Amino acid sequence: MPNAQKSVPENQLAGEIGTRSTSDKSKKRLNLDLSAEAYELLQQIVDESGKSMAEVLRTGLALYGIAQEESKQGGKLTISDKDNVVKKELVIPK
Repeated sequence: MPNAQKSVPENQLAGEIGTRSTSDKSKKRLNLDLSAEAYELLQQIVDESGKSMAEVLRTGLALYGIAQEESKQGGKLTISDKDNVVKKELVIPK
């Protein structure tokens, strides 16, 4: 698959996460540590999408939230091709 993105195990995406308030009370600032592989994947997505790292992480968090909610209700978050053939499924560990 050309331009296929690498899959990084969830335990390599997680790291130390610290929060601190910003001047805008509706926002929080995070400081997190990523493995080299996770950082490379993040940078690849940023480069290909033209989005900021923060935008990519917010989108990923939103997708994870959708998948988690669907999983609670017995549903799935899947990626399908143009013929509606499921190619991937996001599985949320319990």
